[in-house]
Amino acid sequence: MNISIESDALFDPNQRADFVTKAILRRQFAILLANLDGVRALQNPDFLHDFRVAIRRSRSTLTQIKGVFPNGTVELQRSRLTWLQQVTNPLRDLDVYLLRFDADCQRLPVSLQPALKPLHDYLLRIHQHEQQQLITALDSNRFAEWIQDWRSFLETPVPEKSSLVNAMRPIKRIANQRIWRLNKRVRCAGRAIQIDTADEERHALRKDCKKLRYLMEFFQHFYPEQDIRRLIKQLKTLLDYLGDYQDIAVQVRYLSDFAQQMRNENLANTATLLAMGALIGVLLEQQQTMRYAFDVIFADYLNDDHQALFRTLFAATH
Repeated sequence: MNISIESDALFDPNQRADFVTKAILRRQFAILLANLDGVRALQNPDFLHDFRVAIRRSRSTLTQIKGVFPNGTVELQRSRLTWLQQVTNPLRDLDVYLLRFDADCQRLPVSLQPALKPLHDYLLRIHQHEQQQLITALDSNRFAEWIQDWRSFLETPVPEKSSLVNAMRPIKRIANQRIWRLNKRVRCAGRAIQIDTADEERHALRKDCKKLRYLMEFFQHFYPEQDIRRLIKQLKTLLDYLGDYQDIAVQVRYLSDFAQQMRNENLANTATLLAMGALIGVLLEQQQTMRYAFDVIFADYLNDDHQALFRTLFAATH
């Protein structure tokens, strides 16, 4: 079963922030549960993808819409969602790797491609192991207790009155402030990216871009449709670039680790190790090319008209 990752609810801009935030979190919880059976059954990787998106969106909602729930609740649930994200990471990375395996092979000379078969066999073996690890986590008391506790929290109505700083404020005012601040953070972080900037800093920029995108999509019906869709489209272009770059960085790291592991376990002969080294070289070359492309892509995001539209839509309350 698949549910759209965007909320169907059309909130009143003047509704209380705590009420709307719980509604958003309930929607993400419903998406997570709708994909859970598919994840357990080890079916189409799309189930795991959507499951993980719901987790990320829930974490972002908790941490970006501040001052609407008690700090203790936020920290507890954030840590639980982080754990769930972490236990799904290895399998999702392997899903992506296996989906791209044939295309990666074709980037090598035909004479080297057969030598990568032991790598494919090794990936399948590890993938099966990670599937079982994830099933164990989903069958654990820890996961069952989180499901019960999270559902209870989400189904409990917000209090009639709250002393929390943002709980009773209009949600649109909170949305404006958070989106504007995140946009400023993205601009600052992006301007700091240079050719030799570490991959970790590029990944941090990608995470900030995701948080910004989630908030803009949650509340897009508050703003003129043509304007908000233009901003989201531009942000997606930047995210696609950063996502492709991160995928290559992960592949290079995995290939290096796998080469060492396969050598230690006598699962790779010289031809296989050489082919893996050649593939790493191809990926590193592509990564370097992408480093030079960043300035052009980010310049589009920093476009004066684009940023003026951000100010018009979101900075009015500052």
